[in-house]
Amino acid sequence: MCEGERYSLYAEAFSTAEANRKLALFIADVEKGKYKKESRLTFIELAQLFFDKYANDNLSPTTVRDYKNRINKYIADEIGTTKITKLKRLQIQELANKLVKEYNLSSKTAKNDIALISSILNKGIEWDYLDYNVADKISIPKNLTKQKKKVILYSYEETKLFLEKLEQLKDKELQIAIYTSFYTGARRGEVMALTFKDFNFERNTIDLNKNRVNIKGGTTEKDIKNSRNRQFYVPKTYIKKIKEYYIYLKKPKKDTKLFTMHPDTFSNNFKDFLIKNNLREINLKDLRALNESILVNNGRDIVSTAKRLGHLPSTAANYYLDQIPEEDKKASEILENLF
Repeated sequence: MCEGERYSLYAEAFSTAEANRKLALFIADVEKGKYKKESRLTFIELAQLFFDKYANDNLSPTTVRDYKNRINKYIADEIGTTKITKLKRLQIQELANKLVKEYNLSSKTAKNDIALISSILNKGIEWDYLDYNVADKISIPKNLTKQKKKVILYSYEETKLFLEKLEQLKDKELQIAIYTSFYTGARRGEVMALTFKDFNFERNTIDLNKNRVNIKGGTTEKDIKNSRNRQFYVPKTYIKKIKEYYIYLKKPKKDTKLFTMHPDTFSNNFKDFLIKNNLREINLKDLRALNESILVNNGRDIVSTAKRLGHLPSTAANYYLDQIPEEDKKASEILENLF
């Protein structure tokens, strides 16, 4: 038996000897697993065990950080002090309703929060603290009042001006990082993890195989999202810029990272670049969407574009396909000849 576990049984005895005998039999049965323990753990204590005994060793630092933020934002205040054996399915359903109706979260966000609760309770079952999961089969209400944020990408003329201003940028590291985001459509962490050996200057290809993410006190590298390593052609114009950057850095070792800045610094400096040049503010991830939009609006099919950018075709179909009004090598040529 472990500390924090409680077992109880009511038994009638007419003498101390009989009571001691029944107690001994009860203890033996508990040790054989015949009685379910009555845990005094609260939900927040089980959540801490979830992180200490499972999540920290099995999930990415980014996912762990996201889970902790989710718990601290709403879940801890709502059910954190409730004993896990006292949680009821109706209580979790009421929480799902509250996340949408009172906290005004999107249905998707509320669903993810309830899914996190369910994952934690499932570990409680796996570790013999619970018999069943009260967070399964919860209905998530639709938030009909919350407007989905509409992404307005650069128009053809805005993109042309953006590239003209980028060509004039003096900060070489930032310039090449932005070019990389634009021409490859890679995620920020994928860009920040690139080394020179990830480029084939003869074939004009790039190999995206790592992701640099934030952790407490710095950054770390992990596998690319969904383990979807991607190798594809890039424009000769872009490869030429990478070669020039390689010479600018005095031809470092091929395993040298292209960029030394922190991922958050990249995001902040990108915004500063837009402001200083009177360009409409967009996010770094919008460059990824812009890359996709350019390819699709110039005849590249959604499936191959999605594969190139490392996400699901079903996701790609919902994004940015009509933002610019005006097969893998072909995709590179589209970007090469855009202007």
